[in-house]
Amino acid sequence: MAENESNELIPPAGDKDVGFIIFRILDEILTDKELLGLSKKWQRNYELSRNRHWKGTGGAKVSLVSANLLHDHRQKTVNMLTDNNPVFNVAMIGGPGDVDEQMQEDLLHCTEYWWNEQEQQSVLESSVITGEIYGCTVEKVIFNDELEYGMGEVETELVDPYHFGFYPVKCKKLQKAEAVLHYIPMSVREARRTWPDKAEMIRADSAYLEDLNDNRREMSSGGAAGLAGSYYSTLKSVVKKIIGTSGDTGSDSDETLVVECWVKDYSINPETGLPLYQGFIRCITTCNGGAMVLSDKSNPSINPLLPDEQAQKTYLYDKFPFSLTPSITDPLIPWGMSDFEQLEQLQTEINKSISQITLFKDKASRLKIINPQDSGVPNAHFTNYPGILNPSSSMTAQGIRYMDPPQIPSDMIEILKIYQELFYKISGEFDMEQANSQGANVIAYKAIQALIERATTMLKGKIRNYGKMTRERGRMFLSHVLNWYTEDRWVTWDEDGESVSRQINGTIVNVPVKLTVVSGSTMPKSRVQEREEAIELFSKGAIDAEELLKKMDWSGRKQVVKRMQAGPFGALIEKIAAMGMPQPIIQAIQEISQTDDKEFKALAKRDEIPQVGEILQQMAQGGMEQPNMTGAEYADMHVKDAEIKKIEAEAEKIKAEIQLVLAQIDTERSNQTATGAGIQFDSEKINIEKAQTLNQIEDGKHRRNLDKANFLHSREQAEADKTGKYDKNVTKTTNEMGKDGKPKASTVETQTVPADSDFSGDSNQTAGQGPFREKGMVSDNEEKK
Repeated sequence: MAENESNELIPPAGDKDVGFIIFRILDEILTDKELLGLSKKWQRNYELSRNRHWKGTGGAKVSLVSANLLHDHRQKTVNMLTDNNPVFNVAMIGGPGDVDEQMQEDLLHCTEYWWNEQEQQSVLESSVITGEIYGCTVEKVIFNDELEYGMGEVETELVDPYHFGFYPVKCKKLQKAEAVLHYIPMSVREARRTWPDKAEMIRADSAYLEDLNDNRREMSSGGAAGLAGSYYSTLKSVVKKIIGTSGDTGSDSDETLVVECWVKDYSINPETGLPLYQGFIRCITTCNGGAMVLSDKSNPSINPLLPDEQAQKTYLYDKFPFSLTPSITDPLIPWGMSDFEQLEQLQTEINKSISQITLFKDKASRLKIINPQDSGVPNAHFTNYPGILNPSSSMTAQGIRYMDPPQIPSDMIEILKIYQELFYKISGEFDMEQANSQGANVIAYKAIQALIERATTMLKGKIRNYGKMTRERGRMFLSHVLNWYTEDRWVTWDEDGESVSRQINGTIVNVPVKLTVVSGSTMPKSRVQEREEAIELFSKGAIDAEELLKKMDWSGRKQVVKRMQAGPFGALIEKIAAMGMPQPIIQAIQEISQTDDKEFKALAKRDEIPQVGEILQQMAQGGMEQPNMTGAEYADMHVKDAEIKKIEAEAEKIKAEIQLVLAQIDTERSNQTATGAGIQFDSEKINIEKAQTLNQIEDGKHRRNLDKANFLHSREQAEADKTGKYDKNVTKTTNEMGKDGKPKASTVETQTVPADSDFSGDSNQTAGQGPFREKGMVSDNEEKK
């Protein structure tokens, strides 16, 4: 293609050949795609993904069955590569003094917020699906000012590989290309709505091609180099390839081919001596075969109101807002390779084997009946309904039977298994499938995590390529943020179980930033295993409680950790701090609260307990600064004597409150001690009552023995009265006294005196009267003095 006088790929703005040259570049791109066979390959891969494996099956008399293992492989690969949201890191480019950590954190949370709110994970899944079908995926990141109620938002557009190309066609890196083209059939109505100032001149391509049949129109081109004569055939070929065969929307008569060309243009403004286009990138939009230039402007990714020295620090200043990502890297062409290219033949053989097995199955299930000609039974009588058959003879009846069904060769089943194993081995899923199968080949010793790591190793190339695509998307997003977030926006994120909001304005960021993605962050992980490991590490002291709660995904873990770190007096100290107490006093209270009783008493004896009045006096005299004090605040600490006395009075009041709190603590401890002493007293009381009960039991046994002796004595006395002779029994009771002056025990002695003896009894018996009988619980015998 001939170059123009300015030595640039595209002529200057306003030149009549700008659109025509863009369409000539488009024709070269389409021709190169045809030579590489990309269109046919992409179409075939799409058919395979839709389980359309057989061609020309309209007249087939047998069942053509396909088990779409390609779909299974693609779906597993996509699910593994997009299992988690990517984990981002934002770093500032520059020296240590240029780094603003707060700004860095804000941009990081802004990226995470945009990824979730704009459903970027869904776009990532669509991109990976496209890459696994066609072997490559194309993304375009732009700022759409129609989103978010007119405020505008960064949008990621998935570009069909059919509608994308670059020039020169032999370029291997997208950002090294001279031009990038995004072309798509668009309805005339949509084109007129998008460019209302050119609405009357936008026409459908079919009508425009009819106008080109006029020779005068072709002659009016002015004989531009490389355009006259062949332009009509070029345009017709382009329109046929894009519109005539795509079948996207509507009929050809209602569509126009819109081409957006991003080209590097190094033109210099002669008046200022500065580049005419920021970052040397120019964007041109044309239709109607190049006859209509809809727009021609400088780099749309850069805000023209942003100072150039600040715009140069953004990622898209000198880059195209496109990314071309291969599924499998091809060193020769940037379009990459798909797994379908390696697995299609195996898929075909698997489909053939299954169809052959199905054929045997159908033949075996459709058995034929052998009816001898001399059987005497018409063929019409052989139905599925019950009935009676009358063969001509018993001999001919023996000939009526079913034909033996064909047997499926056993080798056919084994061959099918071999094809399946080869399929999974080449696709990289052999280990996973073998571990999940049943039989002798099960790998029982491999854990799930080991299988995931194995699958990750097989997908390493894809992970690197799609990770690079994710990084470029994030960096393009940050570039648009720094250029187009001119209004304050609120960004919300979750921080340790709490919702945090912050205001973001991209124009105040004046340092270059770089976004990275943590390697392997999108791959599946065993969260159950992580939690079990965290519990084990915590029990061994290898991690703290904060890390444990983080792994457990505990709600409100930030407050739990805060309470644990504050200790038992944390809540009280927070309340005292809310009263406006100075920070040095707060620190002194914290130190005292952490000391035990012995240490506190030792400090009190040595008079080393910090006094509130002394601390306030030191603060007033400048001997102690509060954290984050400015010079003015420090100067204000030098107050007058009257103000010092006022502070001391307030300090005494605070001191009294502290003493009250400490006294309450001592009271609580005393109450606990008294409660313990009461428990010991109750135990001793129970022991005393137990001893008294035992004594009462022994006393009752003694009284029962005494009553028994009195009863025997009375009976013997009665018998003696009947005979007139009786022995005189003298009962003597002795009460033993204890050391405390109380009776300890009673002893009963009975003596028998002969009837003829002269008996002289004691006070317990009188003449003419029987022995004394007591019936009370306590004896009233008294010793004579």
